[in-house]
Amino acid sequence: MALQALQPQGDATEFEEYAKTRALELRDRIVLAHMPLVKSIAGHYAAGQAQRDDLEQVGCVGLIKAVERYDPTLGVPFEAYARTVVSGEIFHYLRDLAPVLRVPRWYRTLNRRLHESHDRLIVTLGRAPTHEELATDMNIRVEGVKEILRLRDTYNLMSLSERAEGTEGPPRLEAIRSSRHLTFRLPVEDRIVLDKALDRLADFERRVVDLFFYKDLTQTEIARRLGFSQKHISRTLATTLRKLKEDLR
Repeated sequence: MALQALQPQGDATEFEEYAKTRALELRDRIVLAHMPLVKSIAGHYAAGQAQRDDLEQVGCVGLIKAVERYDPTLGVPFEAYARTVVSGEIFHYLRDLAPVLRVPRWYRTLNRRLHESHDRLIVTLGRAPTHEELATDMNIRVEGVKEILRLRDTYNLMSLSERAEGTEGPPRLEAIRSSRHLTFRLPVEDRIVLDKALDRLADFERRVVDLFFYKDLTQTEIARRLGFSQKHISRTLATTLRKLKEDLR
């Protein structure tokens, strides 16, 4: 039987019915209705038409996962949820395809924050947010939002060291600054400086710092996880912190 198309936004009753029946035909109808979202995301990451076709297939797998896991009772728009799942599926594919690629930490942080803010505002507003609304939510200037969006076109996930064709000028990181001071929150411009300093560390040093400061593991737990002595981890931390202190002066 031919599959019938749904409206692009999806019908809440269709998701509720699928949650109850898990009917494959209904799942496929929902997937087909939201393929434009996959094409849009794949187009953002693809370096050319050949790669776009591959990424659309990968994104379709992510879309199927999103439909199967989506809970309509939570009140989150499906497209906001699906965008995160599809983007994650494509990013993991690219990461596995180019394991030597290191995405700059500061770029990864900014891009993630923009995605989170965008999806959060879609839930709150019921529509796509404006640049001004994104800026307010992220505590940066509108100029900063526009610069992050420009960086998406300037950097290519498959080769971040090369400029995308047709783009001009280096990243203007000075445009991305916090609008106001928030207690216990590092200003975004300082976070960029810190992330760039962390990226200059050796892989093992960066791993230890991440586990100690970001994952909140003890030195003993880190030593056990990485297969080194606690004394070696302690020395690594001390040396790494001295490097960071000198680099941040």
